[in-house]
Amino acid sequence: MLKLSSTPLSCHGKLVRWGILGFSYTPLFGTYFYNQNYRLGFLVCPIRHLTGIPCPTCGMTRSFMAIGRGDLNQAFTENLFGPILFASFVIAIVHVTLELLTRQEIKTLYCQLLRLKKVQILFLLIVLIYHTFRLYHISQTGELYIAFSQSPLGQWLFQ
Repeated sequence: MLKLSSTPLSCHGKLVRWGILGFSYTPLFGTYFYNQNYRLGFLVCPIRHLTGIPCPTCGMTRSFMAIGRGDLNQAFTENLFGPILFASFVIAIVHVTLELLTRQEIKTLYCQLLRLKKVQILFLLIVLIYHTFRLYHISQTGELYIAFSQSPLGQWLFQ
């Protein structure tokens, strides 16, 4: 359900939407440039670097890279939520661009759902449960212990 607001966007509303547009385009441009072999050394997960333990978002960059190459199977393998987040960025870009072109807020069902605290908490729980299963799988292979023991934190603790 798509519905245009009856009042035009305020100046502040336009600035917010330009910010959202810039924020949403950044990972898509990053995906393109990373697939062209441009690398930024500081794009390393600090949690995984310090502890050896992957965070809930570990694998997102690799997932986005796979999407950029058209390999959706690999994208889902790297992180289940990578393709979902990538699609969300594309939807946000289209939505905000239409709002800026029409100069009116577009009210949709997904915007209303995203504002509900229960939906936000449910999504957070789903992500954390998925992360727990990933950690369990990695721990069963022994890879988690090895990664932790070789991390700066692990080496400091095991001295």
